[in-house]
Amino acid sequence: RRGMGLMQALELDRPVTDIIAKTQERGLIIITAGPNVLRFLPPLVIEKKQIDEMMGILKSSLDLA
Repeated sequence: RRGMGLMQALELDRPVTDIIAKTQERGLIIITAGPNVLRFLPPLVIEKKQIDEMMGILKSSLDLA
């Protein structure tokens, strides 16, 4: 994991193209910062339940991809 504040990135040991497609199918927009890096840019004003929802979508997308 790398980043600052709410802007975070997650470096994986595999390409992230399929993961990004799965998150977008579920309504979560994540972008890349390289072929194996997921980049998160959530709004500055966010509630814990929204972060929990984002993490749930990410986890299920990682499991499916």
